[in-house]
Formats: sequence, structure tokens, C-alpha cells
Amino acid sequence: MEQVNLTFKVIWRFKEYPHLKITKDKKIIDCKKSRLLTYNQRGFFINGKYYKRKDLNAMIEKIPNNEICPFK
Repeated sequence: MEQVNLTFKVIWRFKEYPHLKITKDKKIIDCKKSRLLTYNQRGFFINGKYYKRKDLNAMIEKIPNNEICPFK
């Protein structure tokens, strides 16, 4: 097995779970575990519950600029 580091530009994050970030392509990244979340038959499995894609919009917020880069 081989490990590869990738860089994603994230735009949104979950309000309750700030370690979960979302890209422009709607990929959900778990920054604590350094892995992509996969969409199962029921939806995304997040913290012991399944969430459908349509329900996620109410749970996310745009990442504030001061948290992205403190030097701007």
C-alpha cells in the first residue's frame, strides 16, 4: 500500500462538525481522519447518523476568510 497526499480547495464546512469540509465539487472531506466520505445507499454517514444530500444544505456554512488565511 502507498499513501498519497492531495490538496483540495474547500469552500464550506459543517456548522456542528467544523472538521468536515466540502469542496466546490461537493466532496466531503474529514480533516481529522484525512479521508473522503463516500455516499452510501442511504446517504452520508456522519457521526452515527445518515444524512441525504438534500438535507446537508441546512447543515453547512461558508468558511470565514479569517480562518482560511490569517495573513489577508
